[in-house]
Amino acid sequence: TGRCAHTLPAHSDPVTGVCFSRDGSCVASGSHDGLVRIWDVAGGECLRTLFAAGNPPVGAVRYSPNGRFVLAGTLDDTLRLWDVGRGSADAAPAASAAAPGRMVGGGGCAKTYAGGHTNSRFCSFSAFATADADRHAVVTGSEDGSVAVYDLQSRKVLQRMGEKEGGHCDTVLAVDAHPTKDLIVSGGMGNDRTVRFWAASKGDGGAEEEEKGDVVGRDTAIDQEKMCPQ
Repeated sequence: TGRCAHTLPAHSDPVTGVCFSRDGSCVASGSHDGLVRIWDVAGGECLRTLFAAGNPPVGAVRYSPNGRFVLAGTLDDTLRLWDVGRGSADAAPAASAAAPGRMVGGGGCAKTYAGGHTNSRFCSFSAFATADADRHAVVTGSEDGSVAVYDLQSRKVLQRMGEKEGGHCDTVLAVDAHPTKDLIVSGGMGNDRTVRFWAASKGDGGAEEEEKGDVVGRDTAIDQEKMCPQ
């Protein structure tokens, strides 16, 4: 009917991202108030609240294909991969406070990705690249017009596509990865206004970048075989 079925008083600042989990049981929301919240779709209950040290504004959120993790981009040049469990059945009710870098309701920040992109002003989106079964990656746009690719497991910067030539002439706001091919697509901001396609490299990438921010479980191993359930 097009009517609003439910409204959640979710955040104290603009909401910059929402994303359903794979099974549709939960929704993640992110906001400039520095919080990522996990909501139960059926009941509208806030199951978990996530935030990093300093409460950097959240620009985008994205569930992993298996629904176990939420990738949050924050305006401190960092992506954080939060372990949120597999759905509302695993989640504990949200409380009023928690230590930065951990979730209210359990879990914590499994990985951080930084050093390959800049993001301090705009809401730049990110994606999981899972076409290569041997190496899953995290892809994000950058305010210098490039597209950064991080190794999901090691956090190494694998590529900065468009860094030297062929890149966007403005901030990259949108990115996505092809589900079965090593192909990435990106979209640029107002001075660029182009959509560009990139063939991902299978190289080893550069040296591992130094971690930034508060990290809990920074050596957490991600089971790539279960990242993309059939």
